[in-house]
Amino acid sequence: MPTDQRINRLKQVAEARQAGLTVVIEDVFDPHNLGAISRSCDAFGIQQINVIFETHPEFDPKEVGKNSSTATNKWLEYRIHHGTRDALQTLKYEGWELVATALDHEAESIFEADLCQPRIALLFGNEKTGLSSTALSLADRMVRIPMRGIAQSMNVSVSAALCIYEVTRQRISRCPEYLSMAPEEVERTFAYLLEMHEHLGRRNKRLRKERAKKRLSKT
Repeated sequence: MPTDQRINRLKQVAEARQAGLTVVIEDVFDPHNLGAISRSCDAFGIQQINVIFETHPEFDPKEVGKNSSTATNKWLEYRIHHGTRDALQTLKYEGWELVATALDHEAESIFEADLCQPRIALLFGNEKTGLSSTALSLADRMVRIPMRGIAQSMNVSVSAALCIYEVTRQRISRCPEYLSMAPEEVERTFAYLLEMHEHLGRRNKRLRKERAKKRLSKT
């Protein structure tokens, strides 16, 4: 049974989650990068992450990349997709504006783009090739992170953190009305966090029993 302090903490987290902001990760092949992105999502109040597995093997984001996420992946929701076109068309149908990150001369600077929209989905591609042509063709707009060094790219988890930060910054300063979730969504998120707390408690109890049995078997 969670303590009152724990319940209050979960409520605070649910109330601080952002409305209308998500990320879409297409075919990331290093689970640790997804873990690092998850950590940034949690820090900036993104509750749900869309993960596309089309050309790369699927893995469970809640079980892989624990170290890089510092276990924040346990509290987030992962929406798994098995095709880029279907995933992005579904998000469009749901009313999300698809903002692709791309090294393209036609892409807007992330610092100059107007990102004050009620529902934004930030799209990130894999570590080697970036977003697929399908993803770029379905995106509503493209943004880039201006860079002044010799290298014109950076790790996908760093790119995600910078873009999430900039959208959050704009929302706080220019359109705070888009930040807060509706009361019913706060309640749904709180119920999910409470469910995860209970699940983790049962899992940790089971793992302690298994470790105890192993120690006994060695004596």
